[in-house]
Amino acid sequence: MVKKRKVPRERPEGTCSAYRLTAMPRKSPNLYTDPREVITLEIDVPPEVAPLQVDVPPKVPAEPARRVLLLEDRDDFREVLRDHLDSRLFQVTSVPSGVEGLREVAKDAFDLIICDMMMPRMGGEMFYWAVTRIRPATAQRFIFFTGHRNNPAIEFFFKRVNATVLLKPFKLKALDSTIEAVLGNLV
Repeated sequence: MVKKRKVPRERPEGTCSAYRLTAMPRKSPNLYTDPREVITLEIDVPPEVAPLQVDVPPKVPAEPARRVLLLEDRDDFREVLRDHLDSRLFQVTSVPSGVEGLREVAKDAFDLIICDMMMPRMGGEMFYWAVTRIRPATAQRFIFFTGHRNNPAIEFFFKRVNATVLLKPFKLKALDSTIEAVLGNLV
């Protein structure tokens, strides 16, 4: 009779515990449905032992979320910006053009307006002039973005209104710091 020699199986380093966990027989958990099978322990605490006290800071009323109007005609880009602003706890209203944006501004004021320059039906410049006629105080609340770097008409408009501008493509960190700067400059 030939004796078989037991050859140790090689296991990759670092998986020993994981291997043991997977090799363990699985048992179903103990479920106690009959209250007669449950044991309750009662512990008497002497009165001289002070109860546990936890210092809880007083509730500070949270300041209301800043309202942002986002205008961008491309659905994918608008969705990314909206999700990012939502994650920063802004209350975001997003629209695909200046026409819809003007309707929103007519309903209520916004703390910040983030606006693409090139949109169908009503672009960023026309939207800016229409909004500042209705709500003049919003002039300093605009952040414009554009992918048209060398367009003389757009550059002239930006200089004329002393605009805050982000050039596409931009990083979301750049958007955050620009928002912080614009909101910080408001009186």
